Amino acid sequence: MTKARSKTKTMKISTKSIYALRALVDLAAHYNGRPVLLKDIARREKISLRYLENIFTRLRKYGLLNSSKGRGGGFFLARDTADINLLEIVRFLEGDTAVSECVDELSACTRAGICIARGVWVNLNKIYTDYLESVTLNGLVKEYLEQAVASPAGAQR
Repeated sequence: MTKARSKTKTMKISTKSIYALRALVDLAAHYNGRPVLLKDIARREKISLRYLENIFTRLRKYGLLNSSKGRGGGFFLARDTADINLLEIVRFLEGDTAVSECVDELSACTRAGICIARGVWVNLNKIYTDYLESVTLNGLVKEYLEQAVASPAGAQR
């Protein structure tokens, strides 16, 4: 079986996407009309400040975040939390992902056109992308705030 080079990576959510999601939820939950300092997000989420700087720089270039400098500066979302979904965040940070390369790239496998398993991967990929698209930052922020109220450990955030 010959494998051609594909632009689609197989499904793997990296630490970068996991930390970005945690940090974006924290940012949205703590916004209150004023930009949020990255060092505060890093402290609350126990993520390296340097790593978050890298992620937030990319998200700002992408247009998901805005920032302001000087006294009272920090980061804030460029769009409403209801308009930002998990699929968008993951695709931006990870690139196009699929459960198998043959889902998006038939040329990834010489048997892709006749492979019975490919149908399984195509259906699984649809479930995966539909789910990530259905999860909004707004929903995750609500869940985050509910956890903070319900849990003594969450109250420390």
